[in-house]
Amino acid sequence: MNYHLLTGHGFFKHHNQRYDYNQSAQCPIYPSSIENAEHVFYHCPRFSEERERLHSLLHEVMTPENTTRLMLTSEPNWLAVAFFANSVVTRLRDEETDRR
Repeated sequence: MNYHLLTGHGFFKHHNQRYDYNQSAQCPIYPSSIENAEHVFYHCPRFSEERERLHSLLHEVMTPENTTRLMLTSEPNWLAVAFFANSVVTRLRDEETDRR
């Protein structure tokens, strides 16, 4: 886990909008949703492939309610969730860099 995941700060449009009022907080793929950590990790279609890989490793769909339990179940689960989260945040960072 890292700062961006624990705080919701960083590359999520919802957070970035606080500093760039011209930027929309809406998800570019699903505009009826705000791009925040919950949307990105659990719902955003942009990350469905990564999410499916994670679900197959965990043998369970990760939800906001069960994430902590899944991560604390085993070290492989912890690593799988951490890898998923890191790959998502890295992709968001790259998209933000390309946008600028």
